[in-house]
Amino acid sequence: MPTPEHMTEIVKRYLAAINAGDMDAVMAIYADNAKVEDPVGTEPKTGADILPFYQRAFAGGAKAELTGPPRVSARAAAFPFHAEIKSVDGAVTHIDVIDIFEFDDEGKVVKMTAHFGPGNVTRSEG
Repeated sequence: MPTPEHMTEIVKRYLAAINAGDMDAVMAIYADNAKVEDPVGTEPKTGADILPFYQRAFAGGAKAELTGPPRVSARAAAFPFHAEIKSVDGAVTHIDVIDIFEFDDEGKVVKMTAHFGPGNVTRSEG
């Protein structure tokens, strides 16, 4: 069973990997059978579909910063953060989101859900 410290460390690694543009490091947190639903309500990505999702989402570069401490329970970590994603035209999309990671016994993420809606997304021209 993953410890609260382990789950918090995984959250930090995830955000650092996004900031570094290191999609292999992002993928390293996931179990082979993981599901990603980003945002909630969209078709979940599984297994081999997860890496291309991250590559497309962050192709222009991204920055992510915690806006509050992670909250951990027995097998999950929820964390609020602000993301800035640049598009090819130089515009920046700002998203205030809460992600929830669910962990397996080995401490890998088996499910990630991203919680945000239109009211949490703004765009600024580059």
